[in-house]
Parts: sequence; C-alpha cells; structure tokens
Amino acid sequence: MTYNEHERPFGDMLHQVISHLIRNAERLPASGKRGAIAFEEQTWETLPLEEKREMLQQIAEDTEAPSDVYRHFEAYPHAFSRRLYSNYLAALKNYKESLGL
Repeated sequence: MTYNEHERPFGDMLHQVISHLIRNAERLPASGKRGAIAFEEQTWETLPLEEKREMLQQIAEDTEAPSDVYRHFEAYPHAFSRRLYSNYLAALKNYKESLGL
C-alpha cells in the first residue's frame, strides 16, 4: 500500500467531476467511474503502486484534452464548473507527478 499527500485531493476532485457528469447526463469514462468508485469504497489506497499508475494513466487519457470530458467542460457555460475542472486538472497533474508519470 502506497499513499501520498496528493492521493486524497485527486480522489476528491475525480469524484466531483464524475458527479458533475452524472448530473449533466454526460457519458462517463469507464476509467473515471472505476477510479471514483475505488476512492469512494476506500479500495484505491490498497491498490499496488503499479496498478494505481496504470489506472491513473487511463483516467488522464480519458479526461484531459482532447477528450469528451475536456470538451464538455470547455463548452460548459458556468464559471463554477470550469473552475471545478481546472482544479481537477491541477490535482491530476500533482498526483501524476507524485507517481512518476
């Protein structure tokens, strides 16, 4: 089990992004849904480091530009939602760097 200070902030932001997509009837990326559920059920922290890296890499590919998630948030008319996505990207970047990605 490996934990670092960037893990929980990333999990919290991922959960908020997935919740936003659900509320707005957007298609959820399977990797994001799996990750959010793992954080919610507190199983993410028990994953081996290599599995975390693989899942995080897939989540990043499915949520960063030029993904459908990126396009959704860029087109969304509310500044709050765009800030949410910006905060998510910052948490994702920090967590990726902390795992050596």
